[in-house]
Amino acid sequence: MFNLQVIRSVLLFTATNALASGLPLLLLPVLTRVLSPEDYGLVAMYSVLLTALGALTGMSVHGAVGMRYFDRDAIDFPKYVGSCLLILVLTTGIVFILVALFERPLAALTSLPAKWLFIAVLASGMQFLLLTMLSIFQSAKRASMFGLFRIGQAAVDALLSLVLVVSFGLAWEGRLIGMTVAISVLGAISLVTLCYGRWVDLDIRLDYVTNALKFGAPLVPHVVGGMLIAMADRLLITNFLDLASTGIYMVAIQIGLGVNLLADASNRAVSPWLIEAIKENRRQKNVVIATFCVIYFVALVLLALVVGVLAPLMLPLLVGQAFRGASSFVMLIALGQAFGGMYLAVSNLVFYRGKTAYLAAITISCGILNVALAYLLLRVEGLVGVAQAYAAAQLLMFLSVFVLSHRLHPLPWLDALRSLLRGKLAT
Repeated sequence: MFNLQVIRSVLLFTATNALASGLPLLLLPVLTRVLSPEDYGLVAMYSVLLTALGALTGMSVHGAVGMRYFDRDAIDFPKYVGSCLLILVLTTGIVFILVALFERPLAALTSLPAKWLFIAVLASGMQFLLLTMLSIFQSAKRASMFGLFRIGQAAVDALLSLVLVVSFGLAWEGRLIGMTVAISVLGAISLVTLCYGRWVDLDIRLDYVTNALKFGAPLVPHVVGGMLIAMADRLLITNFLDLASTGIYMVAIQIGLGVNLLADASNRAVSPWLIEAIKENRRQKNVVIATFCVIYFVALVLLALVVGVLAPLMLPLLVGQAFRGASSFVMLIALGQAFGGMYLAVSNLVFYRGKTAYLAAITISCGILNVALAYLLLRVEGLVGVAQAYAAAQLLMFLSVFVLSHRLHPLPWLDALRSLLRGKLAT
């Protein structure tokens, strides 16, 4: 299962994510000295809004495209993709109307001007196109094309943001323009690629629309739950403290992205082989899967600890004086992202079995817990308390999905641990 091709794919995905995630990170020394914590808070709020709207525009059916790729011999895959694009058009229109109706409360909640609410709706629709193309590249194991699109988005985002913020003095709006243009440009290129590569056929089939919605609709609460874990903290900080505190917290999130980088890269590279191995359901491959997961879990936790230990030493070099308070809770953020990466590995089993409704119930429950804990701890511990709530919610989500995945597809975890211990003793 894990041959040279898989290792090469993992390395390529990791290098891609390192470059794509590293470009915005390289902006930190510049942007944190040009933008105020309040400006960074507005950038964080736009990211939250974009994630929230992305759960509704397209109804997360880009995930169905990635999974149905493995069934392309049994279905008309281009028509399936076309049916998903119809869902995107309809849902984007509905979301636009909803934002128009609730413009004032949304503006008050996010502290963003109204025009950016509508821009975010359109950007989330373009992001769906990019995610659909990336899902196909991932399932097809085309790591080089995946990397080209990811790096392209990051490069446009970083370079345009730098020019607009530093050269034109547009402050937080320059950063938002950079993010939005990058998503829109790569979304447009994705649409052209889908059409040119004959991945899409606009001969819509109702049964494909229904199938995609059955996959994606239960994921809407799942994404909302994930957002409550990953994003609600910023909303609470903004509304109960201030935008400056949100900006400082956002910097800690960006510093901890190294853990998420490894987790996301490994999951994207390995998941196609993982799903194929699950389909075979052979004991030998199940042992390999379990062994890989154990090694992967340990590696993520160790990486998070290293990031947390190094953060106080590195922050003076990476960020401006106003943001250095983030060092006190970077380790908690990094551990939370490690638990999130562990969740990604075991959730593949749940996605393959199509039990997304159970996944949604878990993430919503953990999301609500995160909001409650963050609200309580924010008043006692400040920003550190919010980070504690985030790490706890991510750990609980991983453990819950681990139990669910084991019930759906039991893996020989004890055999994997024994083989690893025997290998250690032998050395």
